[in-house]
Amino acid sequence: MGVLRMRPLFRLAPAVLAIALALPANAQQIGTVASSEPTLRGTPPGAATRTLALGTGLIADETVASSASGRGQLLFLDQTTLSLAPNTTIVLDRFVYDPASGAGQIGLSLTQGALRFIGGTLSRQQEAVITTPTAAIGIRGSTALVLHHNGRTYAIFVAGRRMCIIVDGTRTCTSRQGGVLSEDGYLGAVSPEFLSRLLVLIDGLPRPGTGTGPGTGVNTPNPSERGPVSTIGEEFDPQIFEDDFTIDTIFEFLGSGGGDTGGG
Repeated sequence: MGVLRMRPLFRLAPAVLAIALALPANAQQIGTVASSEPTLRGTPPGAATRTLALGTGLIADETVASSASGRGQLLFLDQTTLSLAPNTTIVLDRFVYDPASGAGQIGLSLTQGALRFIGGTLSRQQEAVITTPTAAIGIRGSTALVLHHNGRTYAIFVAGRRMCIIVDGTRTCTSRQGGVLSEDGYLGAVSPEFLSRLLVLIDGLPRPGTGTGPGTGVNTPNPSERGPVSTIGEEFDPQIFEDDFTIDTIFEFLGSGGGDTGGG
């Protein structure tokens, strides 16, 4: 395991020292807050709710929540990254990592809202698991978006190796860019424009001077040399979803956060 170098307590800022003293003595730090706009809130096990500012350490089994106007990014020890949309709550259920071998496990619960998962070392070895109240999403060496609201889960494959959904013991997978899984199985693919809007919803609008917008990683259609694009072999879908599923359905998941997307 890596060596943690501790600064003398008298050199720590009073606010940081207060947070450290409020945590359980055996708390295991598993990552860091990489961005927080304006703030995230965290509740470690056995401790009071705290503000998760830039650079705050994340604790195993901590609950992390964003407000209706908040969003943030979490960076874990294996370089896995989570970006949280507004109105999102997660629990950091399981994180075990040996940097020497690259072995371990990662798992978390999404109770509401939306997140973007970018896999690090651990998900290249085995599936990272995101559990919602209605399904489990297994992500292997990939980037994916996962959304849950009002009893429904949607997972969108962005890029990488494979994403699967498990519901009542039934497993459905896709390696198709833009492929969507739900409790009903494989639904089809999103358009690049749809996915770009979702990424803005989660990440926020780009700051001036940082580029024109977030990349989607979705092309149309998939290259012919790719493996099976879904468990039932659909070809590329020109539509966002079936006719009765609109982009507003996703934005309604996240309440006022949809107002940040800019445009219809």
